[in-house]
Amino acid sequence: MKITPHIFIIAVLSVLLVLFLPAVRAHAETGETSDQSINITASGTCKESGFIRLAKDIGRDYRNTFSRETALWYGAGLGVTGLVHLADDEISEALAVPSDPAFMRPGDIYGNLAFQFPLAAGWWAVGSLLGSAREAEVGRDLLRAQINSATWTYAIKFAVNRERPNGDKRSFPSGHATSTFATAMVMKEHYGWKVGVPFFIAAGYTAVTRVANEKHWASDVAFGAVIGMASARTVTIHLRKKKITLIPMAVPGGAGFALVPLN
Repeated sequence: MKITPHIFIIAVLSVLLVLFLPAVRAHAETGETSDQSINITASGTCKESGFIRLAKDIGRDYRNTFSRETALWYGAGLGVTGLVHLADDEISEALAVPSDPAFMRPGDIYGNLAFQFPLAAGWWAVGSLLGSAREAEVGRDLLRAQINSATWTYAIKFAVNRERPNGDKRSFPSGHATSTFATAMVMKEHYGWKVGVPFFIAAGYTAVTRVANEKHWASDVAFGAVIGMASARTVTIHLRKKKITLIPMAVPGGAGFALVPLN
């Protein structure tokens, strides 16, 4: 799939939302809120709001984490991480830079949850404002992937409490790698590799900068990438479980059946 103007507009507006988030938050705090957790329709029935649906989806995401597919991802990821760990010192020395050059700093910004969370929420909000159900769904999945991956990342960080190359604590796994690879995998699942590849490149760049800046070991970013991609696959499971039905159809010389996806 090509990066259409529609997608580009949503991406730009989402980034703008990130940049102007403090002002938006300040305005929201001074204004009256109109959000309700439950909307009452004219017939008197209750309709779930988007936030209640999101909360339920997040709960399902945690349950779906303990699945066969996710087990395979984490099993393979732990194996790769173990191999990378054997070369942590060598990789750190090879990538180390004498200072913090300007071209490395965008990775710190892009991988920060303070950027990724508003980006996901902004994609959801802008997609909804533009009336695009698909783009709104992408934003919801981005946000769910960030929530799911951040939960497991910080649970492991505090449990392991590995020392960083610069002497700080909570090195394993890398939260920057987790968040960026989660975004990349969600984009790939929704739009395919043509859109996913640039996001994976950005995630790889972020991971390299974390090692080069002595914020993480290579094995930290390796397992962080695994968590991010596994979380993204978990929240986008609905894309791989589309229901289909058989319908009869006429064909030359007789009749047959066709597989049709159900919306």
